[in-house]
Amino acid sequence: MIGLPPGNILQYLFLKERLNGLRGIGKKSFIEIGSGNGYVSEIFLNKGFEGIGFDLNESACANNEKHNQVFIHSGKYTVNNENFITTNQALKADIIISCMVIEHMSDELLDQYFKKCHEILNDGGVIISLVPSSMKHWGIEDEIAGHIKRYEFHDFNLMATKYDLQVKRLTGLTYPLSNVVFGISNSLVKKNESDKLKLSQQEKTVYTGNRDVQYKTTFPKVFNLILNPIAMYPFHVLQKMFGKNKNNMVIYGELEKR
Repeated sequence: MIGLPPGNILQYLFLKERLNGLRGIGKKSFIEIGSGNGYVSEIFLNKGFEGIGFDLNESACANNEKHNQVFIHSGKYTVNNENFITTNQALKADIIISCMVIEHMSDELLDQYFKKCHEILNDGGVIISLVPSSMKHWGIEDEIAGHIKRYEFHDFNLMATKYDLQVKRLTGLTYPLSNVVFGISNSLVKKNESDKLKLSQQEKTVYTGNRDVQYKTTFPKVFNLILNPIAMYPFHVLQKMFGKNKNNMVIYGELEKR
């Protein structure tokens, strides 16, 4: 997690803690949708899970394969450059996770996604979704990324009802740090990625699997002194304290198969 954007580090710190509990109740396998460069999958793999990553971005899949090559060579992980919703693979898993994915989906695609997840999940399986939240924070980054919406807490209750699931855990993340740097973040996106506004919705979705914006998604090595789990831990404590704050810009949600 060293050298990653601060918001990502905070999300991953929370995820690592949650996986300790989920692993303890018998969860062993996972599928990651939108696996990108493989950092989230790596967290699962280091916790003893086995799994599969799906992503539409070819270069991100190549990075993922390199990043998690030890687990791939040992047969514990596979990377697939294809659409999870339309894959014909016979799949089963205890956990299906997506980070910054379902906000790209139309209502029709979201229906297909949750139907697919429901079919694949083992009994008592969990769908984990990390999504951008708080519509009042809609900005140029949402436009660049091809987001359909930013989620609110009540959206997860609606999805649970609609797709016959049960809300297991729901909390906001990255507050207050992401809110403090929100203006700077938008300025960097506007300066470096405005040309992506002309892309189609599908092209924007694929593009976000492997962004490269200095001081936004990548940082000089000297920043590793502060962009690491130890230095960021006080902000992790804060994000847990303010998990119910409506100004959180990320929501972590677990929906369990009944």
